[in-house]
Amino acid sequence: MNQDLPARIEPVAQLEGHEDRAWHVAWNPARPILASCSADKNVRLYSYSASSELEGQSLRFSHLTTIPTGHAKTVRAVAWSPSGNTLATASFDSNIGIWAQEGDEEEDNAAGEWECMSLLEGHETECKSVAYSCSGNLLASCSRDKTVWIWEVHPDYDFECMGVLMEHSQDVKCVAWHPTEEILASASYDDTIKLYVDDPQEDWFCFQTLTGHNSTVWTLAFSPDGRYLASGSDDCTIRIWERVQEHKWECVDVLEGHERSVYSISWGRGKPRDNGDTGRLGWLASTGGDGIINVWEIGVASDAKDPSKRTLSHRVIAKIFQAHDVHDVNCVVWCPHKGFEDLFATAGDDGLIKVWRVVS
Repeated sequence: MNQDLPARIEPVAQLEGHEDRAWHVAWNPARPILASCSADKNVRLYSYSASSELEGQSLRFSHLTTIPTGHAKTVRAVAWSPSGNTLATASFDSNIGIWAQEGDEEEDNAAGEWECMSLLEGHETECKSVAYSCSGNLLASCSRDKTVWIWEVHPDYDFECMGVLMEHSQDVKCVAWHPTEEILASASYDDTIKLYVDDPQEDWFCFQTLTGHNSTVWTLAFSPDGRYLASGSDDCTIRIWERVQEHKWECVDVLEGHERSVYSISWGRGKPRDNGDTGRLGWLASTGGDGIINVWEIGVASDAKDPSKRTLSHRVIAKIFQAHDVHDVNCVVWCPHKGFEDLFATAGDDGLIKVWRVVS
């Protein structure tokens, strides 16, 4: 622990049960459920609630159910639809599973049976990442086959392929949607990030390629306000890109604080720590092959030389070493719920899911 940092990272829960490395976690946006996936081909769902004695400061997590997905290989990623009613699984067997509960389940009965409502086939090899757009009308997936697919979500779990984007020259590691617009970003082993939009006259197309990383780009996260995009790479850095025009993004900052590959980043709103600083853009959590979790406070400051210009500021406010003992940390995700902005979860090669809180 770094005593000189203004905040610290404290463990909240350790969730066991996966029998192989844990790859990914996803907080349900509508219900108090946390989903995790693993090389054991299972998805585990946990519920959580605040216990009364400490006015919500103490959280209790309990295992709800395990979904044996039937995927033939590792489940690499999971994503909830914005409604929280549907879960997508991306697998190394090249398929995407769409999961929901049959019938009118009770609002909180997530322990009821989850069924595979649809299986999306099309990728030729390992599927690495899957993500729903902010409206829930679109689903994106990417694969080692170098493609990004965009699917339109229809009623009754019907999915229609709207485009197969073949812009990358290598394995595509990650897809991420803009928080309020239908802009898609993808990251690849070819060291680049691609940005896509839908042309009403045409199809989905790549409007910009972001270059600057000098090794694989593993992970992407848009800022909560959508003005910035962060990317984490094998080159041990995190780059922050600003939207300077409607279809133009530029690198405005490079964050250095990792000794090995940055496998996962997550950008949350954070909790105001100082006197309601208006320039705050939230908290960025990062983790990877060095087992370190960094929490960065990102802000906007006036340029010292030209006050009309604004520059990005960043500082590590909390840090923890060996978050999963000697193991790689594969994923970090902030909790999206109001009142829990200081809560995040991680997944590690030790098969564990851990939940943490940032404490000032």
